[in-house]
Amino acid sequence: MRYIHIIVICLFNVFLFSCGNNSCDDAPDVSDIPMEVSIERLDRELFEAGNKEEIGAFLERHPLVAERFMNASQYPDDSILVNQIHDILNAPSIDTLYQQTQTAFDDLGWLESEFAQAFRYIKHYYPEFEPPKVYTAFSALGSFGLDLFVSNDIIVVSLEHFIGEEARFRPQVYDYILSRYRREYIVPNCVLLLSNRWNETDEQNNTLLAEMIYYGKSYYFLDKMMPCLPDTTLAAYTTEELQIAEENAQLVWAHFINRELLYETSHIVKPRYIGERPYVAEINAKIPGRIGRWMGWQIAENFAEKTDASLREVMATRDVQEIFTQARYKP
Repeated sequence: MRYIHIIVICLFNVFLFSCGNNSCDDAPDVSDIPMEVSIERLDRELFEAGNKEEIGAFLERHPLVAERFMNASQYPDDSILVNQIHDILNAPSIDTLYQQTQTAFDDLGWLESEFAQAFRYIKHYYPEFEPPKVYTAFSALGSFGLDLFVSNDIIVVSLEHFIGEEARFRPQVYDYILSRYRREYIVPNCVLLLSNRWNETDEQNNTLLAEMIYYGKSYYFLDKMMPCLPDTTLAAYTTEELQIAEENAQLVWAHFINRELLYETSHIVKPRYIGERPYVAEINAKIPGRIGRWMGWQIAENFAEKTDASLREVMATRDVQEIFTQARYKP
C-alpha cells in the first residue's frame, strides 16, 4: 500500500492565516454531528512515574501505545524497554525540555476542539468512521523520535516538537522544514495521515504521475476535512511560493511534458519533483519543492469538478490514467 510519509509537518508553512480558502464558504454544516475528544496526557503520566515498577505498570495500562508507538514487541524482554524509558526520564536535558513543553501546552482544550471539528467532517463524509483515541507523549520514548503516530485507532502527538521558535531544543531538520513545527499544524497533519485509509491506489503503478495524484488526493481530502485552512497551509508553501507555483504552472507542466516525466519510474528522478526540497533546481531555483504534489492536487480537484465526483469517489478511484484523462488538466 502506498502511504504518505512525513519527516515533519509536510503540508504546512508559517503563513497560516494568509491566502484564504474558498471551500470554507461552501463547507457542509456538521454542527449536528456529536463528537467529543478527550486527550489523554501520557506525557504527564510517564514523567510522574517514580520508579521502574510504575513504568512497567504504565506499559500494561496502555498496550496499544506501548506496541504501536514504543515498539514494545521488538524487545526480547519487557525489562529492557522499562530500563530504557527510566534512563530517558531521568536525563537532565529531557527534564528541561519536558518542563518547557508543559508550560507551552498546559491546557489542550483548543487541540481537543480542533480534533473534534475535523472528526465531524470525516464522519460527515464517512459515516462509518470511528474517531481514534488521541494521546500526547514524548518522542524520545517512542520509535525513531516520532513527532506524530497516526493509525485508525490511536493518534499519538509528541508535543515537544511543536513548541515553536521559543523551544530550547528543536528538531534537527533543515530550516525550511523547521518553520512548520508549530502547534497549529498538529491536527491538519494528523488528518492528512488519516487520509491513507481511504486513498485507494494501484500498487503496480510506480510512475511519477501516480505519486503526484496520490499526494493530490490526500491534499484534496484535507481540504474537505478542514475546509477553512488557507491554500498556503494545504500546499505547505509560503504566500510567495504559492504565487510562484500558480504563476509558473504552465512552465512546470511544459517541463514535465517535454521531458516525458509523467510516466517516469526512476526512484532517483521522482523525488526531485515530489520530495522535500527548498526548490526544484531541474526547473529553476524559484520553483518550490514538492511541486509535483501541488500539481497532483490541481489534477484531483479538476477530476472532481469535471466529473462531478464525490469525495468518496475521488478517493476510491484507483485508476490514475482515468483521473488524469478526465481531469483534462492544462494550466
